[in-house]
Amino acid sequence: MNKLRILILESATGIAEGLNGFLSGDEFLIHKASNAGEAFSIIEENSIDIALIELNRHGEFGLNFMKVMKSKFPELETLVIDENRELLKSLTTFSKKTAQPFASVQWRELQKSIGNSISFSKYRKRQEQLDADFSFFSRELMEKEGLAIVGSSSAIKTISSLIILVSKSEDTSVIVTGESGTGKELVARGIHAISKRNKGPFSAVNCSAIPDTLFESEFFGYRKGAFTGAMEKSMGWFEQADNGTLFLDEVSELSLTMQGKLLRVLDDKTIYKIGSREEIKLKLRVVSATNKDILELLDQNTFRLDLFHRLNAFHIHIPPLRERKEDIPILLKYYVGEFSKRQGKPEKPIEDQAIEKLTNYSFPGNVRELKNMVERVVISSEDSSLKMKDFPIRALRKTTSLPIPIPHRSMNLQEVERKTVTDALEKSAYNITRAAAMLSISRQGLYRKMEKFNIPNRDITRKQ
Repeated sequence: MNKLRILILESATGIAEGLNGFLSGDEFLIHKASNAGEAFSIIEENSIDIALIELNRHGEFGLNFMKVMKSKFPELETLVIDENRELLKSLTTFSKKTAQPFASVQWRELQKSIGNSISFSKYRKRQEQLDADFSFFSRELMEKEGLAIVGSSSAIKTISSLIILVSKSEDTSVIVTGESGTGKELVARGIHAISKRNKGPFSAVNCSAIPDTLFESEFFGYRKGAFTGAMEKSMGWFEQADNGTLFLDEVSELSLTMQGKLLRVLDDKTIYKIGSREEIKLKLRVVSATNKDILELLDQNTFRLDLFHRLNAFHIHIPPLRERKEDIPILLKYYVGEFSKRQGKPEKPIEDQAIEKLTNYSFPGNVRELKNMVERVVISSEDSSLKMKDFPIRALRKTTSLPIPIPHRSMNLQEVERKTVTDALEKSAYNITRAAAMLSISRQGLYRKMEKFNIPNRDITRKQ
């Protein structure tokens, strides 16, 4: 959980110790300073929410110090503590003249002032929203077989609903599409986990790792003595997944020959082991996944249309993380908690500045990249909080490379969107792949927008 960061700058009375009882809860992260230079360094290096300044009349923390403080950090909410009413009155007058407000309070009012501060109010609202978003998935999915599909975006909520919907059927084929690292196998495991087949096995196959020559032995199995080296019978992937779920990852990597053999099995739900005439009936669900644009593969005749229709009885698409940025803070929070627990470490808060910059990062590796990044940070960080410098990102890249046109006064929002899409297509000479990259959307997303705005496809690289 993110914490409210408070800087305490004390003179000699030990207010840091005096406030320990109130500020020692999980929602506060305390930074202490004993001189002006130390205080300025802490503010510059950390996203401080509230500065508590104990003034004294003869030391360095007086009216002159406050003038420097407010000129260097005009946006920082400051609570000034002193029992001397005259000094507090002078500071209040200074605040009004300079239009740089801060609250001046007496010691006995401090606890109440912190609770009523603008920063504390914003913090509580932010945490309440995060907790509400997070609990949606805790209720619906995470408590069911430990499924952890996390986020608050409309896309994630739609995906969660689709998982629940298709899991009610026993053998409907599902195809999951999305870029590498978006969590396609997680969706497949989710379908299996909350379906009636969850007592059976879940078998995951990387289709790109199986050569044509081993397809039948890997998928159908073989009997003892079927060929040289077959010392004992072997179960193939289909038989291993019987009464459960078979997940075919990167199914688009199968050759056309293997696609034909796969199609026959899906139609008949029967297999024969190599070297055997015994028919084996199957009861399973097949979930397939690909990070390729299936429509493009169909156009290029590298994927069979009949197999696509067989696999595509139910389709779930996972947008890339850059298209659902609101999920990033929740994913960060979730994985920090998970890896902290695994490492036996206390869960550290993530600085707001880091969250803001990470939210604007494109995450080309999607959730997988975020997850691996957080694991490394949790293991290596030695500070009390996780800062931007802890995250292994060489350069934060902008997610859009095409400037949004300034609309004419008579243009509405749809016309602006159409012009943006048209400009990208023209700048890329109607190369769909390059235009989609310029718009930071998938090829499928660009096709949908072209269809929406009735823009003809003039991609000269597209096979007729």
